[in-house]
Amino acid sequence: MRTKALILSAVFCAMGAVSVLAQNVYSVNVVGYTTVTITNAYALIANQLTDNAGDLATNHIPTAATGTIIYKYNPSTGIYASITRIPTGWQGATTMTLAPGEGVFVKKPTTAPSLTLTFVGEVKQTSTHGDAGMNNPVLAGYDIYSAIVPQAGGITAVHQYPVPPTSGSDQVFKYNPALGTYLPYSYSSTGTRWLPTEPQLAVNEAFWIRAANAKDWIRTFDVN
Repeated sequence: MRTKALILSAVFCAMGAVSVLAQNVYSVNVVGYTTVTITNAYALIANQLTDNAGDLATNHIPTAATGTIIYKYNPSTGIYASITRIPTGWQGATTMTLAPGEGVFVKKPTTAPSLTLTFVGEVKQTSTHGDAGMNNPVLAGYDIYSAIVPQAGGITAVHQYPVPPTSGSDQVFKYNPALGTYLPYSYSSTGTRWLPTEPQLAVNEAFWIRAANAKDWIRTFDVN
């Protein structure tokens, strides 16, 4: 499989990549990396690059300060699974995934300095992950999500989140790590707009969605 690595900063905020684009050479895959720095005790983050090998959290975050804890919400039980960094590796729910579209809380030890995580992998594209688009199924009720593509922008205008019909109203809650509080957004079906404004998503950002109804969140995207 031919792979093209290219500079993606014009397309993705905070994203880098390496190597050279050769003339008249076409590629199926685009690979790169993103970084996120955690300065507060808790952060709600996402990995938006796939390793095509199960996307285990322990693979995407191979190292961290001892005492770092990763929490992933399980909507079917209403509780969190967790893994904890110990000197010899990770312990706990080590089958936890951190795939594009998912999100986790990371708790940094209070005595540790800022924690910078680097994610490396492939950018999911419609042409390589399904001609009908890339689906991020949304459950009715509360769960943590992220955009599949590492691109900054509006959840609907850029990331094509399906706004609810007139029979329901969805909410998005963005976590503010500096304050430890949430910024709420609601979609007004009657006014057909987000209130107070459309949620703007950053690269590597995860967030809560309270969906009135289950739905398919399908993103179409291609770099080539």
